[in-house]
Amino acid sequence: MRMEKNMESQNLSKDLVRRLILRRIDNHNKRFLGVAGKKAVEELVFECFNRGTFREKNIGETDENKIIKAGFRRLKEYFYVLRNGYPRIGSDLVVAEDYDILPKGHRMHSKNQTYHFVNYDFFTNNTDIQSFRMDITDTEEKLY
Repeated sequence: MRMEKNMESQNLSKDLVRRLILRRIDNHNKRFLGVAGKKAVEELVFECFNRGTFREKNIGETDENKIIKAGFRRLKEYFYVLRNGYPRIGSDLVVAEDYDILPKGHRMHSKNQTYHFVNYDFFTNNTDIQSFRMDITDTEEKLY
């Protein structure tokens, strides 16, 4: 009898997800120690994960395992760009939203904001609508 160990058959808790992400960050940083522009910063990686979970939740998904899987899928693309310097050929267009959270020495880093949705934190289940509205009003004031 073969035991399955894929993400679909496991119920992932938020604590386990946090530990998996931290382990992925550590492994990546050990691999690219001393390489400029390829260091994974913890808060930026968590931001990328939160963006992936928010996108899945925003389209109406209620199953937490599918939401977590979407966050890890987005992290996979983020780490590919971080590692190779360019997006995967068959990658989703969503990768372009994460150029602003790439490290400053990275060749695809964007100083302009490339993500235009509400900030969401998967681990606390908070959506920061107020700061999103303030960003919109600040942008309108600058334009006019």
